[in-house]
Amino acid sequence: MYHFAAIALLALALFKVVDVLEDLVPGVTKFHSLATMLLGIGGAYALDYGLFSGYGIEFREDWMGTVATGLVIAGFTSVWRAAFHWFGTSEGEEPEVRHPLHGPRKMAA
Repeated sequence: MYHFAAIALLALALFKVVDVLEDLVPGVTKFHSLATMLLGIGGAYALDYGLFSGYGIEFREDWMGTVATGLVIAGFTSVWRAAFHWFGTSEGEEPEVRHPLHGPRKMAA
């Protein structure tokens, strides 16, 4: 149970780090998913944290567990985005909505 709570809180931290990064560098908004995945995997490596070993699940190599943990952390940020959107804050909006000047281009009709 503690591993689930750790993943949830790490995902909240990653959600806010990516949000701050998008506010500082609006061009990153185009690569929101890629940035989230890379920072999630990088954070799991920096912490040397493996979710699956805590539950007794073994991978063939140790790095696979760390990468999978980073992907779980990155995927859990969607839960936080949906929760914030449900509460009615602007934190749950998609990056294109928060940055209208740097959003997707309009298609010509």
